Amino acid sequence: MTYIRLHVGRYVLHKKLKTLRRFKKVHNLKSAKYIGILFDATNEKHFDQIQDFYKFLRLMGIEVKVLGFVNDKDVPDKYLFKKDFFFFLRKSLNWYKKPVNEEVERFIHEKFDILIDLNLENHFAFDYIVGLSPAQFKVGRVTTESSYYDFMINIQKKKEVYYFIEQTKHYLEVINRPELSPGII
Repeated sequence: MTYIRLHVGRYVLHKKLKTLRRFKKVHNLKSAKYIGILFDATNEKHFDQIQDFYKFLRLMGIEVKVLGFVNDKDVPDKYLFKKDFFFFLRKSLNWYKKPVNEEVERFIHEKFDILIDLNLENHFAFDYIVGLSPAQFKVGRVTTESSYYDFMINIQKKKEVYYFIEQTKHYLEVINRPELSPGII
């Protein structure tokens, strides 16, 4: 049954992707003005780590919007009333796991310079959001399941959100920065 749901979801996503047009551009933390972060907010420890990353980006003068998935009936009280943080729940997924929620739809249509998917597991809802986003530069973990990213980071050595964030920061600080390349004048 799960296979059928996933197959239908992928079919629907594939049809929608045929009409998606987006401008691709490699951004780094110096060039990005607007970043979207997508993560699994079910674990409160992950929420705290994402919140720290959000603060780091805001201190750099970057506008940030965060969307978290809570695999539960309700959003924990701790998550409520956080500026730029939005959540969707398990009940916001249709029968083939497509998110059907206004916040998700708004997030999908945001024109981010960078979209960072910090999800550690394969989940169709995240593929759907990342796939349909018009973000110029999409960043996520190395996976054989999804080809929606422009840049993938290998976190097999340490599959933890804090490690993923550190690696993401590192690569987004050095990518597309000619002044950091040795031997280039």
